[in-house]
Amino acid sequence: MLNVTNTYTKTVKHKWWVLTILALSVSLVIIDGTIVNVSLPVIMKDLKLSFTNAEWIITLYSLLFSSLLITMGRLADNFGRKKILIIGIIIFLFGSILASFSKDITFMLTARAIQGVGGASILPTTLSVVNSLFFGKDRTVAFAVWGSVIAGMAAIGPLLGGYLTTYLSWHWIFWINFPIGVFIIISALKYLPETYGEKIVGKFDFIGFLLSTISLISFVFGVIEGRTYGWWHANNGYPTFFNLSIIPILIAIGILVFSLFIVWESRLNKQNKSHLLDVSLFKFKSFSLGNIIAGIVAIGESGLLFLLPLFLQNILVLSPIKSGIILSVMGLGAFLAGGMATFIVEKTSASFVVSLGLFLETLGFFGFFKTVNPNNSLAWIVIWLIIYGIGLGFASAQLTSIVLKDVPPIQSGQGSSIQSTTRQIGSALGVAIIGTIFNSKLQNDIPHTLDGLGISAKMQHSLESSVINSAGSAIHALKVSNPKILNITETMRNNMVVKLDINFTNSLVKTIGISSIVILISFFLTFGLYKQKNN
Repeated sequence: MLNVTNTYTKTVKHKWWVLTILALSVSLVIIDGTIVNVSLPVIMKDLKLSFTNAEWIITLYSLLFSSLLITMGRLADNFGRKKILIIGIIIFLFGSILASFSKDITFMLTARAIQGVGGASILPTTLSVVNSLFFGKDRTVAFAVWGSVIAGMAAIGPLLGGYLTTYLSWHWIFWINFPIGVFIIISALKYLPETYGEKIVGKFDFIGFLLSTISLISFVFGVIEGRTYGWWHANNGYPTFFNLSIIPILIAIGILVFSLFIVWESRLNKQNKSHLLDVSLFKFKSFSLGNIIAGIVAIGESGLLFLLPLFLQNILVLSPIKSGIILSVMGLGAFLAGGMATFIVEKTSASFVVSLGLFLETLGFFGFFKTVNPNNSLAWIVIWLIIYGIGLGFASAQLTSIVLKDVPPIQSGQGSSIQSTTRQIGSALGVAIIGTIFNSKLQNDIPHTLDGLGISAKMQHSLESSVINSAGSAIHALKVSNPKILNITETMRNNMVVKLDINFTNSLVKTIGISSIVILISFFLTFGLYKQKNN
């Protein structure tokens, strides 16, 4: 059974220094989730990765991170949040160092998996410590800082990634974590008090841990690898099961096992035994509907962050640093909007601000869909990113408070972990789903692009296939290549580039258009949150 104990509530010296330590800790996790995106095209070229490989660099981190959040949060409550935080930082730094030395996809994915485990130990732990040490007006300030750090890191991550990749190398996007992490460890040992939450008496819910992990891995793997293995009938050389591709089998297993996980956790809840998921929290409409909205939003948002760097660097031929500067505009808008949201909430309600934010995000996505092409200026991209960023700041600043507003204080730690898990699962699925849609669009739009340009059928097939498999990196390579090496004229090369640019961009904007529909759905769902002013 559970033994509920009071969390640490004594007055803490140097509490604002403690908040700085916690903010830096969460900044490691947030930066690592964004810094890789802008460097991904360069990493793909350097390590000779396929589009699917690139997806897994982002998705594996998010998958392990999300699947372990609740478990690590519960372990931190039981064994001490300070201990788990420091252990998490050490694991995260170890994974970062390994990633910087990566020479192939296997090495990189191993390192990213280790980073995911470390990140899962950091995020719920820091949030629980804020809950334990700050009260009254101090708590308001602390959570304002917390939200600002998350939004601000969305701006700093792409900019930092672009700078390091352009002027040093992509390896430094991982090395930058080391000095920050060492500083956090030393400071935490000296200033951070130990805190505890709900103590677990009895056996750890290992069955629940296995069920949740298996379900997530099966489902997400199936979504990502569907186009490689075959969605229904297996592609040549890939395994089958009763004449079916293994993909529908894995997706079905994921859904079935997740259903068993819910049933298992409900049973443990009724018996008052140790559990990973407190299903009783979902009886609160604000919690259940808020988490659904957060998950859907994460799916749509992750698609833009994954696709836009490919367009900026492969089609507009911007350097990573210039791409980072462009993307940082979005984070800056989110940071500023996060501060304004409190004032608007006082005049309206938190639900209204979330609705306003998601409407602006939808508008930004739709703007990309209608205006972006290979020949227009960056002005349109900057305008839509600012609008999208402001919407992101409004929605993110208040959605968490809505999700947790009806959760009893003693269960706020688990409520926060579930909310973080929902967002991370959404991000992992977003890259998988949006990436799959994008690849499908490329499969339809790129073949026969080079018809009638006078090149051999073999070269045409090779180039078009390379564009699809490299997510556009082959277009960039063609732009900077010497036409004589390819036995073509410069005019032929330029004509090939123009046609490939147009069709690649068509695939990209159509995918972003689908993402806008996803965000629009979440906007309509927010109407279910309205109850009263300042809810």
